[in-house]
Amino acid sequence: MLHVQNRFTFHLIHFKILVRYSTFRITDMLIIPEVQLQDGKVVTHSTAEGSHTIHDITPQQAVQDFATGGAKMIQIVDIDAARSKPETNQQLIQDLINETDVPIQVSGGIRTLAQINDWFETGAARVVLGTIAITDAPLVTEAANRHPGGIIVHLDTRDGYVMIDGWKTQTAFKAQDLIHELQMTGIAGIIHKDAQYMDYEFSEALALTEQLSHDISIPVFSSGTVRTLDDLARLRYLPNINGAIISHAFISGDISLQDALRVAAQKETNLEPESITPTVNMGIHHGVRAYLAAYNSSQASRVWNQALRDTITEDNPYMEVLIPQVDLDIDLESLSRREIQNCYETELDKADILIVILDGVEAEAWTGFECGYARAKGKYIYGITSNAEMHSSSQLRFASMCDELIEFTAGDDLTKSHAEISHILSTRAMVQNQ
Repeated sequence: MLHVQNRFTFHLIHFKILVRYSTFRITDMLIIPEVQLQDGKVVTHSTAEGSHTIHDITPQQAVQDFATGGAKMIQIVDIDAARSKPETNQQLIQDLINETDVPIQVSGGIRTLAQINDWFETGAARVVLGTIAITDAPLVTEAANRHPGGIIVHLDTRDGYVMIDGWKTQTAFKAQDLIHELQMTGIAGIIHKDAQYMDYEFSEALALTEQLSHDISIPVFSSGTVRTLDDLARLRYLPNINGAIISHAFISGDISLQDALRVAAQKETNLEPESITPTVNMGIHHGVRAYLAAYNSSQASRVWNQALRDTITEDNPYMEVLIPQVDLDIDLESLSRREIQNCYETELDKADILIVILDGVEAEAWTGFECGYARAKGKYIYGITSNAEMHSSSQLRFASMCDELIEFTAGDDLTKSHAEISHILSTRAMVQNQ
């Protein structure tokens, strides 16, 4: 695995992050196009028998089409690696990560902590674990601790039982037996595909996925269920399904990414009266609740963050800012990781936006988890950074999860820096949430 460590490459990735974000709003249903690679070619598996179709489109063109089409995340699957074949696609995937402006989550044959770390250093936004998540739970826990918000687990099932080794081996475990333990490892979400029903109707293919989504609180993504826009329209009305992984329908041209994004963004028009919360119309000044993810253990950083909050709320009385590190009474020593996650999830659910302080962010912080959860819930994420270049892999990874970066001029005058941040943030946040 080649590492992204030279100074020029860091500058290039930093530049891509700064130019790619505009003021889009992530939809409640996250649509993730998938590119499956086998022997360096784009393939899709569309039937329960496991047969595959080789497509004429190149991997580079497929990824570029999804990027220009508006994808917020792309999944790249190494089919050969998943089936323990030689790593013929590794360099290709690294090139795809470096060539696109869209965050990439990598899947297929990732079975060691070293591989996981390497993919994050290469620039992957997320790493998807399959077989190893079933055979080595301690490794999953370690990976989730090292990369908060960056680890996703993919569960393939057939006849209710979990499949591993690239769908070749059936285990003795049912998905329901594993999901609670997996949730406790600190992963950021679960992808589920029911291979048994890939040729069947939508409702049959989705039945187990929907059941799993009710049993856990972390995001659940459906894979292999969307073949038509009607399938997607039905999927988005299931409240516990956070997103869809779509491969064959996109690659084959059965549906377009643009049409899928439009369906995913549709607003509900038949809400029950009791589900509507009365609000006071304040014109452009709707109240905005912000969650400030600012985890740095130094006291100076805490003082800086609280001073920033004071400036924001003084400048804009319609904004409320929560700093969980300061405001929440969380005993990190006595609570389990899952209990801590629950505390953060509760506050993130209440928030309209997430603000991430990128300068000085620590690799072991909860920032990755917060960003991953916020993205799954459709929250708009602002990254705050000085105009000094980002060099650490943690900064680059967390920045890649932001919808928009706000730069400020660092200097000795703290009041001036905070005023600059507050002005830009307040203006954009209020317009974004009107």
